[in-house]
Amino acid sequence: MNSKEKSVNDHTAIDNERTGAAPARADRSRPFPVPKKLAVINDISGYGRCSLCVTIPVISALGVQCCPVPTAVLSNHTGFPSEYKYDFTEHMKPYIDAWEQLHLQFDGIITAYMNYEEQVRIAADFIDRFRKDDTMVFVDPAMADHGRLYRGFTDSYAGYVRDRLIRQATIIKPNITEACLLTGFDYDKVKAYAQEPRQRKLKSCIMNMVDELRALGPTGIIITGIERQDRIINVVAEGDEVRFISGRKTGQSRGGTGDIFSSITAASVLQGMSLEKAVRKAAGF
Repeated sequence: MNSKEKSVNDHTAIDNERTGAAPARADRSRPFPVPKKLAVINDISGYGRCSLCVTIPVISALGVQCCPVPTAVLSNHTGFPSEYKYDFTEHMKPYIDAWEQLHLQFDGIITAYMNYEEQVRIAADFIDRFRKDDTMVFVDPAMADHGRLYRGFTDSYAGYVRDRLIRQATIIKPNITEACLLTGFDYDKVKAYAQEPRQRKLKSCIMNMVDELRALGPTGIIITGIERQDRIINVVAEGDEVRFISGRKTGQSRGGTGDIFSSITAASVLQGMSLEKAVRKAAGF
C-alpha cells in the first residue's frame, strides 16, 4: 500500500468512527458490528476501585464503547481521610470542544461525580450540544449517602443538580439519601419506615417521592440502597410501573458500587434491555 492509499484509508476509518458507520471490509457478507458509544462524565480515582477506573472496563465488557470526560484526577476516593486532587474544570470545555469539532456522536451520556457547580454547568452544556432525539441521558447525582452530603459539597449543590441535570435526564439513579435531598423528604423518617414490620408507610413514601422526581422530567427513575433489616431494596419506575426489587445484603458498603451499578444499567439499556431487567442485572452483579 502506498502512502496516498494509506492516508485515504486512515481518513475513512476516522469518518467511520465519528459517524458510526461500519469500516470497509473485503467481505461485506459479515459486516463489522459498530459498538454504541457512551460518554461518561466522572472523576478518575487512582485507588479505591471506583469512578472511571471501574466504569471503563465494565462498560467495555458489555460491548459498549466508553468515552470518558474527566472531572478530576484523585489519588484515592473521598471516603479516605485525605486525598490529592487535580481539578480538571478548566480543561473540560476545550476537551469537549475538540469532540464537537470532530462532529463526534454518542448514543448515551452518563453524568456522575462532579466537584463544583461549574462542572454541573459544563455537563449540562455537554448534554445540550451532543444530545439527539434518541440519546439516553443517565444522571447519577453522586453527591451524598448515609443521610449526608459527601465531604466538600454544599446544600445548594443538590438544588443545582436538580435544576441543571435532573430536568434534562431520561433516566436518573439517586440513592435514597440523594432522592430525599432532591425532593425534600426527611431521610431519617424514610429510614425508620424501612425498619417497620409492614412496608405500607415505606411504599407510600417512596411512591410520593417517585411522583416528585417524575415531575422533574425523567421517564426512568431508579432509587437505590434502601436498607431493610438484612435486605437492600432498589426501586424502578418506568412509565406507569413501579417495582420494588429486594435482594439480600452481603458484606460491607464499598466505594464504587454506585459507579458499577450505573455502568451496568446504562450500558444494558443502550443494548436494548428494559430498565427493570437492567437494574436486576446490576443488582445481581
